[in-house]
Amino acid sequence: MKKWNRVSPGTAMMAALVVCLLPGWGRAEPAQHFRFGADERMRQEYFDHIPVKAGANPYAKQGENNYFRFRTRLWMEEDLSPDVTARVRLANECRSWNYPDVSTRPQRSTSEWPDEWVFDNLYLEIRKLLDGHLDLRVGRQELSYGARNVIYDGTPGDGTRTMYFNAVKATWTGIPGTELDAFGIYNEPEDELAINPADRDLSGYPKSREGVTESGGGLYARNRSLPEVPVDAYLVFKREGEWEQNAAKDADGVLVAPSFAWQELDTARGVVRNAQLEVATLGVRAMPSFTKSLAGEFEIAGQVGQRGTVDTHGFMANAYLTYTLANLRGKPAIKGGISCLSGDDPDTRDDEGWNPVWARHTQWSEVITGTLEAEESANRWSNLIAPSLEASASPLSRWKTIAIVSYLHAFEDDGNGDGRSRGWLAKWRNEFTFAEGWLAAKDKLTGHLHLEVLEPGDYYRVDDTAVFARWELNYAF
Repeated sequence: MKKWNRVSPGTAMMAALVVCLLPGWGRAEPAQHFRFGADERMRQEYFDHIPVKAGANPYAKQGENNYFRFRTRLWMEEDLSPDVTARVRLANECRSWNYPDVSTRPQRSTSEWPDEWVFDNLYLEIRKLLDGHLDLRVGRQELSYGARNVIYDGTPGDGTRTMYFNAVKATWTGIPGTELDAFGIYNEPEDELAINPADRDLSGYPKSREGVTESGGGLYARNRSLPEVPVDAYLVFKREGEWEQNAAKDADGVLVAPSFAWQELDTARGVVRNAQLEVATLGVRAMPSFTKSLAGEFEIAGQVGQRGTVDTHGFMANAYLTYTLANLRGKPAIKGGISCLSGDDPDTRDDEGWNPVWARHTQWSEVITGTLEAEESANRWSNLIAPSLEASASPLSRWKTIAIVSYLHAFEDDGNGDGRSRGWLAKWRNEFTFAEGWLAAKDKLTGHLHLEVLEPGDYYRVDDTAVFARWELNYAF
């Protein structure tokens, strides 16, 4: 793992924010301007036989896994003036493993107690500039837009422990009915501010020897001038730094040629070089309400870019309709539609696969995310056609249940099987709110049960039924 021997301006700025948050610093009036809280999340996760298309082992993370996850977050924020707020949040996630035996693995992959503490919020927010139309947020923060298909997770290498971006965001509300965000991002693969550091790669490129620096920026506009047809539009530019991976060898110990057109084999050093990627994404999302019961969600985006000397271009298209029986108890709803993500044609030099930009997270399926294990980058949703049908209802006021069936297909035949069928996926989820205002005025105890089953198709070289199961409790105040 690469060691960073410099202190970047962003790191110095974040350290200064910690000083600003010390109780009493710069506070005009004492009590009501300082707030604090915490949340504790406990999960048990089990999965097995999740197929992958790359690597010696045909299953994600070597097959069967069973472990507990405990995430603790502590936060505080202070109003330095009526329109200026500083916020800090510390996060820790440790794990307890039932299976497999992880005793010989490094700390960065086991997350055993006490693990590292990280600042996943560390920012200064300044509001109501330029006659009240401009808000600024500077520092480590979370960004989430639309259906989370393009911008949501800046640290995919550590799962849902953190999702932060080192970013500057400006929000402009000077246009009636429209809110426009402009943002710039610079994320390094290793956290310079970690306490008790575990040398964890946050960039989520499993084959990279030292992680990948990701940077860029963009514009995201939300127009609500027509309440029955909300529209979002975005333009995002991203740069993924050049990186190296160890070259593979055949049975005779001879270096194997790289898999992709943009990769270059360095025989002298025994590594494969991946050229720097620069890609621009332009998209639009509409959420029309046709009647009181029928609503839609449509999103389309295209990409163009360059990876070294190789051209890149891809597309995403999602279309869904939801019919809600609002007059019935539990408000049952039916949702149907399709998601399409372009794939990379292995017979061309160009890279035509969809790049999810800063949305390399679980999106709508834990199993699908698992099938992407050990590919070019963790959680790179790409090469997928997925029609699906979903049913949901709330039998009780604090209970929601969801069931989804999807058929998964690949645009391109680049799997380790002999076809393009990724298989049938079934998902069942129950979400609960157990208590509110239980031990404190604004606390909440929530939880969920989550189950996914995949019958793999001929895109993979295995046909064992894959399963992912999880239960969760979360207490926050």
